[in-house]
Amino acid sequence: MKAIIYTRISTNTEQQNIKQQRDYCKKYAKKEGYEVLHLFGDKMSGKTSERSGYKRMLKFLEQNPEVHLIVQDVDRLTRNYYDGVELEKFIIKNNITIKSISESVDLSGPMGKFTFRIKIAMNAFYLENLHQKIKIGVARAKSEGKYKGRKKGAKNKI
Repeated sequence: MKAIIYTRISTNTEQQNIKQQRDYCKKYAKKEGYEVLHLFGDKMSGKTSERSGYKRMLKFLEQNPEVHLIVQDVDRLTRNYYDGVELEKFIIKNNITIKSISESVDLSGPMGKFTFRIKIAMNAFYLENLHQKIKIGVARAKSEGKYKGRKKGAKNKI
């Protein structure tokens, strides 16, 4: 069987390490007898599908639908509900098999579709809840005079 691996991290920290994620997926692929054709990945938030590695992965899968997609977890693919819906349509239309190491995802039947949709909704909830907590924390810090904002031109870089 042939497969590709997709990995994604939001920030490059000790807790989020793309090499560690890739190695985990490669080990799984080897154990399950997959020939890994390509590694795709991104170092940015899953809140948008505007990621170069993600787009290249989709294009590759569209041209090679017999290839399985291996991910550590569905949330590596997207944390945006609407992008998740579009991804599900793409997967079903192209008859692509996803192998998520941490959960069973099989979109060929109703239970698999239901599980995928719940997982996508939970991922979106996580992101929206995180943004709400950050807003609350920033407001508190501002009220205490501790928050000055980012330095002009500063961006999160990985």
